[in-house]
Amino acid sequence: MWSKIRLTIYGATSLAGLIWPFYFILQFINLVRNGNIQGSVIDIGTAFFDDAWITPTSGFISADTGVLLISIFIFYVAEGKRLKLKLWGIYFPLTFLISLAFSFGAFMFMRELELKKKD
Repeated sequence: MWSKIRLTIYGATSLAGLIWPFYFILQFINLVRNGNIQGSVIDIGTAFFDDAWITPTSGFISADTGVLLISIFIFYVAEGKRLKLKLWGIYFPLTFLISLAFSFGAFMFMRELELKKKD
């Protein structure tokens, strides 16, 4: 029973991690389209990452997430190898291509499936 609950939570957080961050990326794209952010592609990309540190609040969240990312990546390696998960390394690029929330939820979902197989 607890395994199904965990699978549901991990699946839901992975799905939310796919949808919710892209809502904000679309808002950023609309700012660029509307001319609120201008410049070359490099300037726009720099603006995107600079905004993560623009206020103390956003800086706190960015710093906290950056440190958390290190721990999560170590966890991916340790658990991926320990459980012999297939394609455990795919979660590294997924973190940057989609989002940390998606990749971590997906990793935990697959980890839970593997643990369930071993019971």
